[in-house]
Amino acid sequence: MSSSPRSMLKNLAVPMILYFVIVVLITALTRSSYFQLTTDSEEQLLEGDSRLVGTAPDSEGGPGSESEPVSGGPDWETRMAQIHLDRRTALQGACEAFDLAGPPPPPKKLHKLRYNDPYRIVYCDVAKAGSTTMKEILAKVDPNYEYIRRNGLHDPAAFNDLSLFSAGSPDLKFRLTNYTKFMIVREPLERLLSAYQDKFKYGPGVREYESNYGKHFLEVRTPRDSEKWKRVATRTASREARLNVTFAEFVRGVLTGEEQFLNIHWQPQHLICHPCQISYDYIGHLETMQNDVRYIMYKTGMLEKVAPPTQSARRAGKNMANMYAEIPLQDIRKLGRLFAFDYIAYSFNFEKTVRNMAKIWENDLRLFL
Repeated sequence: MSSSPRSMLKNLAVPMILYFVIVVLITALTRSSYFQLTTDSEEQLLEGDSRLVGTAPDSEGGPGSESEPVSGGPDWETRMAQIHLDRRTALQGACEAFDLAGPPPPPKKLHKLRYNDPYRIVYCDVAKAGSTTMKEILAKVDPNYEYIRRNGLHDPAAFNDLSLFSAGSPDLKFRLTNYTKFMIVREPLERLLSAYQDKFKYGPGVREYESNYGKHFLEVRTPRDSEKWKRVATRTASREARLNVTFAEFVRGVLTGEEQFLNIHWQPQHLICHPCQISYDYIGHLETMQNDVRYIMYKTGMLEKVAPPTQSARRAGKNMANMYAEIPLQDIRKLGRLFAFDYIAYSFNFEKTVRNMAKIWENDLRLFL
């Protein structure tokens, strides 16, 4: 027997009312949490240090910034020179404010600083910040090119680095003093997500990273029963099964600051390049890599031998917002504090990054209203 339209509406009334109540509650909670996050972000990021609030200039290509200058266009060289001067100024200010200035670290900590004698350059190789693209360029002007071509960019002996010298060596001091030094860096939250997706989700080395780091991240899944997850990790290591570390678990592990959670692919970038102890000439951004690298190649003479990259990295945008929607707001604040120096020193803007993600979250919420 078929139901009348009136009875059908009566049956649907309660579910519809519950649905709209849930949507309104979610919207209210999300918007209030977002408001609290954005209004507190600078204070939380800088832990009350008013000297640094707003001192880092917005860089070309930073979150919410203008487009890149036209490569090779009118006044391009002048504009690029000013961009890199502004970035060096921001870096110097951060080093002074955080009191991190000092002598260069021991050579064993300089293993990511690759040098090229013919072109008198030193490149700080920051993982997950265009390093493969940069090494492809540098390989073509490296005296060791044939070896690199045969054995690959990631072979330990592919590029010479400054860790090969002894402490106090005249050769080390000469290169640090006289060579052109540069780095390519990336928006910190975007780089952290890229590291997770490459090493724990989709990349070819997932099994290796799960084996080396997985059990530590699983322990934060249920901190009161860490022994259980140690046993799970041990059993899984001998099989094809995945540990499936979530992004939230990855973030919680990174936030502990404990050594077992540290890795060159996601640790703060300044711990790789030591920019307060070593004076850099150019600070490139992955988001503006096409122009930055072209300018560096032009200034060092490499542009005469090798073609520059044809485009900069695309912004993570929607994917970044979707992934960080899984992270509690208090953890996002903690990430801001963890990467505080990188944000200030490298002319990125934590608050703008969060606001850009929040705009996407709010737009998604409107679909339910």
